[in-house]
Amino acid sequence: MDAVIWGLPLVGEDIQRQAYFRDGKANYNDIVWWPKGGGWKNQSPTPNVNTRYMYFFINTKQDGPVVVELPPAVPGASFYGTIEDAWYVPLTDIGFEGKGGKYLVLPPDYKDAVPDGYTPVRPATYNTMTLLRSILASLSEKDEQAGNELVKQIKIYPLSKAANPPAQRLLDMSEVMYNGLIKFDETLFTSLSRKLNEETLQPRDLQMMGMLLPLGIEKGKEFKPNAETVAMLKKAAAEAQAWLIDKATTDVTPWWSESQWVVPTPPITIPTEFKWETPNYFGVDARGIALSQYFCPTAKLGTGSFYFGTFHDHDGKPLEGGRNYRLHVPANVPVSQFWSVTVYSLKTSGFLLNSSRLTLSSLDKELRKNADGSVDVYIGSKPPAGQESNWLYTPAGEKWFPWFRVYGPEKAIMDKSSKLPDIEKIN
Repeated sequence: MDAVIWGLPLVGEDIQRQAYFRDGKANYNDIVWWPKGGGWKNQSPTPNVNTRYMYFFINTKQDGPVVVELPPAVPGASFYGTIEDAWYVPLTDIGFEGKGGKYLVLPPDYKDAVPDGYTPVRPATYNTMTLLRSILASLSEKDEQAGNELVKQIKIYPLSKAANPPAQRLLDMSEVMYNGLIKFDETLFTSLSRKLNEETLQPRDLQMMGMLLPLGIEKGKEFKPNAETVAMLKKAAAEAQAWLIDKATTDVTPWWSESQWVVPTPPITIPTEFKWETPNYFGVDARGIALSQYFCPTAKLGTGSFYFGTFHDHDGKPLEGGRNYRLHVPANVPVSQFWSVTVYSLKTSGFLLNSSRLTLSSLDKELRKNADGSVDVYIGSKPPAGQESNWLYTPAGEKWFPWFRVYGPEKAIMDKSSKLPDIEKIN
Protein backbone atom coordinates (compact mmCIF):
# COMPACT_ATOMS: atom_id res chain seq x y z
CA MET A 1 0.00 0.00 0.00
CA ASP A 2 2.88 2.38 0.75
CA ALA A 3 4.31 1.61 -2.68
CA VAL A 4 1.00 2.54 -4.33
CA ILE A 5 0.65 5.82 -2.44
CA TRP A 6 4.32 6.79 -2.91
CA GLY A 7 4.52 5.79 -6.57
CA LEU A 8 1.11 7.10 -7.63
CA PRO A 9 2.33 10.25 -9.43
CA LEU A 10 4.97 8.33 -11.38
CA VAL A 11 2.42 5.66 -12.31
CA GLY A 12 -0.21 8.27 -13.17
CA GLU A 13 2.14 9.97 -15.60
CA ASP A 14 3.05 6.62 -17.14
CA ILE A 15 -0.60 5.61 -17.60
CA GLN A 16 -1.24 8.91 -19.38
CA ARG A 17 1.83 8.32 -21.55
CA GLN A 18 0.73 4.78 -22.44
CA ALA A 19 -2.70 6.11 -23.47
CA TYR A 20 -0.93 8.77 -25.58
CA PHE A 21 1.05 6.05 -27.38
CA ARG A 22 -1.72 3.40 -27.56
CA ASP A 23 -4.97 5.36 -27.94
CA GLY A 24 -3.59 8.53 -29.48
CA LYS A 25 -1.19 6.70 -31.84
CA ALA A 26 1.26 9.46 -30.84
CA ASN A 27 5.04 9.66 -30.55
CA TYR A 28 7.08 11.89 -28.27
CA ASN A 29 6.67 15.59 -29.23
CA ASP A 30 3.30 14.99 -30.92
CA ILE A 31 0.23 16.81 -29.57
CA VAL A 32 -3.01 14.99 -28.82
CA TRP A 33 -5.94 17.32 -28.37
CA TRP A 34 -9.70 17.69 -28.01
CA PRO A 35 -10.70 20.54 -30.39
CA LYS A 36 -14.39 20.30 -29.52
CA GLY A 37 -13.74 20.29 -25.78
CA GLY A 38 -13.86 16.55 -25.41
CA GLY A 39 -16.41 14.23 -23.83
CA TRP A 40 -16.63 11.25 -21.51
CA LYS A 41 -14.21 9.26 -23.70
CA ASN A 42 -11.34 11.35 -22.31
CA GLN A 43 -10.80 9.18 -19.26
CA SER A 44 -8.25 11.32 -17.43
CA PRO A 45 -8.42 12.41 -13.75
CA THR A 46 -10.89 15.34 -13.44
CA PRO A 47 -10.47 16.76 -16.95
CA ASN A 48 -12.40 19.78 -18.18
CA VAL A 49 -14.37 20.04 -21.39
CA ASN A 50 -14.93 23.81 -21.25
CA THR A 51 -11.36 24.39 -22.41
CA ARG A 52 -9.75 22.45 -25.22
CA TYR A 53 -7.11 20.14 -23.74
CA MET A 54 -3.78 19.30 -25.34
CA TYR A 55 -1.27 16.77 -24.02
CA PHE A 56 2.29 16.22 -25.15
CA PHE A 57 5.19 14.18 -23.81
CA ILE A 58 8.90 14.87 -24.14
CA ASN A 59 11.78 12.45 -23.51
CA THR A 60 15.17 14.16 -23.27
CA LYS A 61 16.94 10.82 -22.88
CA GLN A 62 15.86 10.11 -26.43
CA ASP A 63 16.02 13.58 -27.98
CA GLY A 64 18.30 15.69 -25.81
CA PRO A 65 17.05 19.25 -25.12
CA VAL A 66 13.60 19.84 -26.63
CA VAL A 67 12.09 23.16 -27.71
CA VAL A 68 8.48 24.12 -26.96
CA GLU A 69 7.41 27.11 -29.06
CA LEU A 70 4.21 28.74 -27.85
CA PRO A 71 2.65 31.68 -29.72
CA PRO A 72 1.22 34.62 -27.73
CA ALA A 73 -2.52 35.08 -27.29
CA VAL A 74 -4.66 36.73 -29.94
CA PRO A 75 -8.09 38.38 -29.60
CA GLY A 76 -10.53 35.60 -28.74
CA ALA A 77 -8.00 32.86 -27.94
CA SER A 78 -5.21 32.15 -25.48
CA PHE A 79 -3.33 29.31 -23.77
CA TYR A 80 -2.74 28.21 -20.21
CA GLY A 81 -0.82 25.13 -19.13
CA THR A 82 2.06 23.63 -17.19
CA ILE A 83 5.16 21.59 -17.98
CA GLU A 84 5.53 18.76 -15.41
CA ASP A 85 8.26 16.27 -14.64
CA ALA A 86 7.55 12.53 -14.48
CA TRP A 87 6.40 12.85 -10.84
CA TYR A 88 3.90 15.59 -11.79
CA VAL A 89 6.11 18.22 -10.19
CA PRO A 90 4.96 21.47 -11.87
CA LEU A 91 8.00 23.16 -13.41
CA THR A 92 6.62 26.24 -15.16
CA ASP A 93 3.26 27.60 -16.24
CA ILE A 94 3.10 28.59 -19.89
CA GLY A 95 0.71 30.89 -21.72
CA PHE A 96 -0.18 32.84 -18.57
CA GLU A 97 -1.32 36.44 -19.25
CA GLY A 98 -1.22 35.70 -22.96
CA LYS A 99 2.55 35.33 -23.11
CA GLY A 100 4.24 33.16 -25.70
CA GLY A 101 7.88 32.15 -25.87
CA LYS A 102 10.44 29.47 -26.57
CA TYR A 103 10.98 27.01 -23.71
CA LEU A 104 13.89 24.58 -23.67
CA VAL A 105 13.24 21.37 -21.72
CA LEU A 106 16.64 20.08 -20.58
CA PRO A 107 17.86 16.62 -19.53
CA PRO A 108 18.50 16.24 -15.77
CA ASP A 109 22.26 16.03 -16.29
CA TYR A 110 22.50 18.99 -18.70
CA LYS A 111 25.58 21.09 -17.95
CA ASP A 112 26.07 23.15 -21.12
CA ALA A 113 25.10 26.79 -21.57
CA VAL A 114 21.52 27.50 -22.59
CA PRO A 115 21.35 29.17 -26.02
CA ASP A 116 20.06 32.74 -26.16
CA GLY A 117 16.35 33.23 -26.72
CA TYR A 118 15.16 30.24 -24.69
CA THR A 119 13.61 29.94 -21.23
CA PRO A 120 15.24 26.88 -19.64
CA VAL A 121 13.05 24.24 -17.98
CA ARG A 122 15.03 21.91 -15.70
CA PRO A 123 13.14 18.75 -14.71
CA ALA A 124 14.71 16.16 -12.42
CA THR A 125 13.49 13.44 -14.84
CA TYR A 126 13.96 12.59 -18.51
CA ASN A 127 10.22 12.38 -19.15
CA THR A 128 7.92 15.36 -18.95
CA MET A 129 4.20 15.79 -19.60
CA THR A 130 2.55 19.06 -20.53
CA LEU A 131 -1.16 19.77 -20.16
CA LEU A 132 -1.99 22.84 -22.23
CA ARG A 133 -5.44 24.42 -22.50
CA SER A 134 -6.70 26.31 -25.53
CA ILE A 135 -9.04 28.88 -24.00
CA LEU A 136 -11.62 30.66 -26.15
CA ALA A 137 -13.18 33.99 -25.14
CA SER A 138 -16.55 32.69 -26.38
CA LEU A 139 -18.02 29.79 -28.30
CA SER A 140 -18.44 31.91 -31.42
CA GLU A 141 -17.23 30.62 -34.77
CA LYS A 142 -14.78 33.53 -34.97
CA ASP A 143 -13.13 32.75 -31.63
CA GLU A 144 -13.05 29.03 -32.39
CA GLN A 145 -11.28 29.73 -35.67
CA ALA A 146 -8.80 32.03 -33.90
CA GLY A 147 -8.13 29.30 -31.35
CA ASN A 148 -7.59 26.65 -34.01
CA GLU A 149 -5.13 28.83 -35.91
CA LEU A 150 -3.24 29.53 -32.70
CA VAL A 151 -2.99 25.82 -31.86
CA LYS A 152 -1.50 25.13 -35.29
CA GLN A 153 1.38 27.50 -34.46
CA ILE A 154 2.65 25.40 -31.52
CA LYS A 155 5.90 23.61 -32.28
CA ILE A 156 7.74 20.93 -30.29
CA TYR A 157 11.05 19.61 -31.61
CA PRO A 158 14.57 18.63 -30.50
CA LEU A 159 16.99 21.54 -30.25
CA SER A 160 19.26 19.56 -32.58
CA LYS A 161 16.65 20.10 -35.33
CA ALA A 162 16.04 23.80 -34.66
CA ALA A 163 17.45 24.81 -38.06
CA ASN A 164 14.82 22.68 -39.80
CA PRO A 165 12.07 21.60 -37.38
CA PRO A 166 9.93 18.64 -38.45
CA ALA A 167 6.25 19.23 -39.24
CA GLN A 168 4.20 19.30 -36.04
CA ARG A 169 1.75 16.41 -35.63
CA LEU A 170 -1.61 17.39 -34.10
CA LEU A 171 -3.85 14.40 -33.38
CA ASP A 172 -7.62 14.81 -32.88
CA MET A 173 -8.94 12.74 -29.94
CA SER A 174 -12.58 13.89 -30.19
CA GLU A 175 -14.15 10.46 -30.68
CA VAL A 176 -11.29 8.31 -29.38
CA MET A 177 -11.50 6.32 -26.14
CA TYR A 178 -8.46 7.65 -24.28
CA ASN A 179 -7.93 5.57 -21.14
CA GLY A 180 -5.53 7.50 -18.93
CA LEU A 181 -6.83 6.33 -15.53
CA ILE A 182 -4.78 4.23 -13.11
CA LYS A 183 -6.04 0.68 -12.75
CA PHE A 184 -5.71 -0.26 -9.09
CA ASP A 185 -4.54 -3.85 -9.46
CA GLU A 186 -1.25 -5.69 -9.91
CA THR A 187 -0.56 -3.88 -13.21
CA LEU A 188 0.07 -0.70 -11.21
CA PHE A 189 3.31 -2.25 -9.92
CA THR A 190 4.39 -3.20 -13.45
CA SER A 191 4.01 0.45 -14.44
CA LEU A 192 5.91 1.59 -11.34
CA SER A 193 8.81 -0.77 -12.10
CA ARG A 194 8.94 0.37 -15.72
CA LYS A 195 9.15 4.05 -14.82
CA LEU A 196 11.70 3.55 -12.04
CA ASN A 197 13.91 1.74 -14.54
CA GLU A 198 13.59 4.59 -17.04
CA GLU A 199 14.12 7.48 -14.69
CA THR A 200 16.67 9.11 -12.45
CA LEU A 201 16.60 8.40 -8.73
CA GLN A 202 16.53 11.33 -6.34
CA PRO A 203 17.92 11.11 -2.79
CA ARG A 204 14.46 11.09 -1.22
CA ASP A 205 13.56 8.02 -3.34
CA LEU A 206 16.26 5.74 -1.93
CA GLN A 207 14.51 4.67 1.25
CA MET A 208 11.40 3.59 -0.64
CA MET A 209 13.55 1.80 -3.22
CA GLY A 210 14.85 -0.34 -0.37
CA MET A 211 11.28 -1.02 0.80
CA LEU A 212 10.32 -2.14 -2.71
CA LEU A 213 12.95 -4.89 -2.84
CA PRO A 214 10.75 -7.60 -1.22
CA LEU A 215 8.13 -6.95 -3.93
CA GLY A 216 10.69 -7.70 -6.64
CA ILE A 217 11.01 -4.09 -7.83
CA GLU A 218 14.64 -3.06 -8.22
CA LYS A 219 16.28 -0.62 -10.59
CA GLY A 220 18.03 -2.41 -13.42
CA LYS A 221 16.05 -5.63 -12.99
CA GLU A 222 12.97 -7.01 -14.71
CA PHE A 223 9.83 -7.20 -12.57
CA LYS A 224 8.58 -10.81 -12.61
CA PRO A 225 6.29 -11.44 -9.62
CA ASN A 226 5.11 -14.99 -8.93
CA ALA A 227 1.43 -15.89 -8.52
CA GLU A 228 1.49 -15.45 -4.75
CA THR A 229 3.01 -11.97 -5.04
CA VAL A 230 0.54 -10.99 -7.78
CA ALA A 231 -2.37 -11.90 -5.50
CA MET A 232 -0.86 -9.83 -2.68
CA LEU A 233 -0.26 -6.84 -4.97
CA LYS A 234 -3.79 -7.00 -6.35
CA LYS A 235 -5.25 -6.91 -2.82
CA ALA A 236 -2.92 -4.11 -1.69
CA ALA A 237 -3.78 -1.94 -4.70
CA ALA A 238 -7.51 -2.29 -4.02
CA GLU A 239 -7.03 -1.44 -0.35
CA ALA A 240 -4.90 1.58 -1.27
CA GLN A 241 -7.59 2.79 -3.67
CA ALA A 242 -10.26 2.57 -0.94
CA TRP A 243 -8.00 4.48 1.44
CA LEU A 244 -7.29 7.17 -1.16
CA ILE A 245 -11.00 7.64 -1.95
CA ASP A 246 -11.81 8.01 1.74
CA LYS A 247 -8.98 10.50 2.27
CA ALA A 248 -9.93 12.45 -0.86
CA THR A 249 -13.27 13.30 0.76
CA THR A 250 -11.87 14.17 4.19
CA ASP A 251 -8.26 15.39 3.89
CA VAL A 252 -9.16 18.64 2.15
CA THR A 253 -8.48 22.38 2.41
CA PRO A 254 -11.40 24.38 3.85
CA TRP A 255 -12.01 27.68 2.07
CA TRP A 256 -15.16 29.40 3.30
CA SER A 257 -16.37 29.01 6.88
CA GLU A 258 -19.56 26.97 7.33
CA SER A 259 -19.41 25.70 3.77
CA GLN A 260 -19.25 22.23 2.22
CA TRP A 261 -17.13 23.60 -0.64
CA VAL A 262 -13.39 23.05 -0.23
CA VAL A 263 -10.22 23.18 -2.26
CA PRO A 264 -10.12 19.44 -3.11
CA THR A 265 -6.61 18.68 -1.93
CA PRO A 266 -4.81 18.21 1.42
CA PRO A 267 -3.95 21.41 3.37
CA ILE A 268 -0.19 21.11 2.70
CA THR A 269 -0.78 21.44 -1.06
CA ILE A 270 -1.37 25.17 -1.56
CA PRO A 271 1.34 26.48 0.80
CA THR A 272 3.93 24.23 -0.87
CA GLU A 273 2.65 24.97 -4.41
CA PHE A 274 2.02 21.30 -5.28
CA LYS A 275 5.48 20.26 -4.07
CA TRP A 276 4.31 18.72 -0.74
CA GLU A 277 7.70 19.53 0.74
CA THR A 278 8.29 21.46 3.96
CA PRO A 279 11.56 22.16 5.87
CA ASN A 280 10.73 19.32 8.25
CA TYR A 281 9.02 16.63 6.17
CA PHE A 282 7.87 15.48 2.73
CA GLY A 283 4.11 14.83 2.48
CA VAL A 284 4.08 11.48 0.68
CA ASP A 285 0.52 10.64 1.74
CA ALA A 286 -0.78 14.10 0.84
CA ARG A 287 0.81 13.88 -2.59
CA GLY A 288 -0.78 10.49 -3.21
CA ILE A 289 -4.20 11.67 -2.04
CA ALA A 290 -4.03 14.77 -4.22
CA LEU A 291 -2.81 13.05 -7.37
CA SER A 292 -5.34 10.25 -7.05
CA GLN A 293 -7.90 12.93 -7.96
CA TYR A 294 -6.18 15.11 -10.56
CA PHE A 295 -3.05 15.39 -12.68
CA CYS A 296 -0.71 18.06 -14.02
CA PRO A 297 -1.14 20.67 -11.25
CA THR A 298 -0.27 24.27 -12.02
CA ALA A 299 2.91 25.90 -10.76
CA LYS A 300 0.94 28.86 -9.38
CA LEU A 301 -2.61 28.16 -8.24
CA GLY A 302 -5.00 31.09 -8.49
CA THR A 303 -3.31 32.86 -11.37
CA GLY A 304 -4.98 31.46 -14.48
CA SER A 305 -7.56 29.34 -12.66
CA PHE A 306 -8.86 28.14 -9.30
CA TYR A 307 -10.93 25.09 -8.43
CA PHE A 308 -13.43 24.18 -5.73
CA GLY A 309 -14.92 20.77 -5.00
CA THR A 310 -17.39 19.22 -2.61
CA PHE A 311 -18.34 15.70 -1.60
CA HIS A 312 -21.40 16.59 0.51
CA ASP A 313 -24.67 18.43 0.21
CA HIS A 314 -25.76 21.33 2.43
CA ASP A 315 -26.74 18.88 5.21
CA GLY A 316 -23.36 17.13 5.16
CA LYS A 317 -24.69 14.00 3.42
CA PRO A 318 -22.57 12.30 0.70
CA LEU A 319 -23.58 13.11 -2.87
CA GLU A 320 -25.38 10.11 -4.35
CA GLY A 321 -26.33 9.24 -7.91
CA GLY A 322 -30.08 8.79 -8.30
CA ARG A 323 -30.90 11.73 -6.01
CA ASN A 324 -31.67 15.21 -7.28
CA TYR A 325 -29.72 18.33 -6.34
CA ARG A 326 -29.57 22.04 -7.13
CA LEU A 327 -26.59 24.39 -7.14
CA HIS A 328 -27.45 28.09 -7.12
CA VAL A 329 -24.66 30.06 -8.80
CA PRO A 330 -24.89 33.77 -7.89
CA ALA A 331 -24.90 36.44 -10.57
CA ASN A 332 -21.63 38.07 -11.59
CA VAL A 333 -19.18 35.44 -10.36
CA PRO A 334 -15.93 37.45 -10.05
CA VAL A 335 -13.95 36.01 -12.98
CA SER A 336 -12.36 37.68 -15.97
CA GLN A 337 -13.06 34.68 -18.22
CA PHE A 338 -15.74 32.15 -17.18
CA TRP A 339 -16.92 29.64 -14.59
CA SER A 340 -17.92 26.01 -15.04
CA VAL A 341 -19.27 23.12 -12.99
CA THR A 342 -18.37 19.53 -13.93
CA VAL A 343 -19.30 16.18 -12.36
CA TYR A 344 -17.06 13.11 -11.91
CA SER A 345 -17.16 9.56 -10.60
CA LEU A 346 -15.91 9.34 -7.00
CA LYS A 347 -14.43 5.90 -7.70
CA THR A 348 -12.29 6.88 -10.69
CA SER A 349 -12.13 10.72 -10.59
CA GLY A 350 -12.91 10.44 -14.32
CA PHE A 351 -16.00 11.33 -16.30
CA LEU A 352 -19.11 9.23 -15.75
CA LEU A 353 -19.18 6.69 -18.56
CA ASN A 354 -21.56 7.23 -21.49
CA SER A 355 -22.69 10.60 -20.16
CA SER A 356 -23.50 13.42 -22.57
CA ARG A 357 -24.18 15.90 -19.73
CA LEU A 358 -20.78 16.40 -18.14
CA THR A 359 -20.46 20.12 -17.57
CA LEU A 360 -22.12 23.52 -17.68
CA SER A 361 -20.37 26.82 -18.19
CA SER A 362 -21.17 30.51 -18.11
CA LEU A 363 -20.16 30.53 -21.80
CA ASP A 364 -22.91 28.06 -22.79
CA LYS A 365 -25.34 29.73 -25.19
CA GLU A 366 -28.32 27.68 -23.98
CA LEU A 367 -27.73 28.20 -20.25
CA ARG A 368 -30.88 29.62 -18.64
CA LYS A 369 -30.33 32.55 -16.30
CA ASN A 370 -32.70 33.83 -13.65
CA ALA A 371 -33.99 37.40 -13.80
CA ASP A 372 -31.19 38.60 -11.49
CA GLY A 373 -28.48 36.95 -13.61
CA SER A 374 -27.96 33.99 -11.26
CA VAL A 375 -28.05 30.41 -12.54
CA ASP A 376 -29.60 27.27 -11.05
CA VAL A 377 -27.77 24.06 -11.99
CA TYR A 378 -29.70 20.80 -11.53
CA ILE A 379 -27.87 17.52 -10.97
CA GLY A 380 -29.43 14.06 -11.02
CA SER A 381 -30.52 11.14 -13.17
CA LYS A 382 -33.28 13.16 -14.89
CA PRO A 383 -33.74 16.91 -15.45
CA PRO A 384 -36.65 18.81 -13.89
CA ALA A 385 -39.28 19.79 -16.44
CA GLY A 386 -38.07 22.70 -18.56
CA GLN A 387 -34.54 22.61 -17.09
CA GLU A 388 -32.79 20.37 -19.61
CA SER A 389 -30.28 23.07 -20.58
CA ASN A 390 -29.25 23.57 -16.91
CA TRP A 391 -28.96 19.88 -16.01
CA LEU A 392 -26.01 17.53 -15.37
CA TYR A 393 -26.41 13.75 -15.37
CA THR A 394 -25.44 11.41 -12.52
CA PRO A 395 -26.46 7.72 -12.72
CA ALA A 396 -28.26 5.94 -9.90
CA GLY A 397 -26.02 3.89 -7.67
CA GLU A 398 -22.80 5.81 -8.32
CA LYS A 399 -21.22 8.30 -5.95
CA TRP A 400 -20.03 11.48 -7.60
CA PHE A 401 -18.50 14.86 -6.90
CA PRO A 402 -18.40 18.21 -8.71
CA TRP A 403 -15.63 20.69 -9.40
CA PHE A 404 -16.52 24.35 -9.71
CA ARG A 405 -13.81 26.01 -11.81
CA VAL A 406 -13.15 29.72 -12.21
CA TYR A 407 -10.91 30.92 -15.03
CA GLY A 408 -9.35 34.31 -14.50
CA PRO A 409 -10.30 34.43 -10.77
CA GLU A 410 -10.57 37.98 -9.45
CA LYS A 411 -9.76 39.34 -6.00
CA ALA A 412 -13.12 38.46 -4.45
CA ILE A 413 -12.48 34.77 -5.13
CA MET A 414 -9.02 34.74 -3.62
CA ASP A 415 -9.87 36.88 -0.56
CA LYS A 416 -12.95 34.69 0.03
CA SER A 417 -15.41 37.61 0.00
CA SER A 418 -17.38 35.96 -2.82
CA LYS A 419 -18.97 32.71 -1.61
CA LEU A 420 -20.58 29.84 -3.51
CA PRO A 421 -23.74 28.36 -1.88
CA ASP A 422 -23.78 24.68 -0.96
CA ILE A 423 -25.43 22.08 -3.15
CA GLU A 424 -28.96 21.35 -1.88
CA LYS A 425 -30.90 18.11 -2.19
CA ILE A 426 -34.35 18.58 -3.77
CA ASN A 427 -37.33 16.27 -4.27
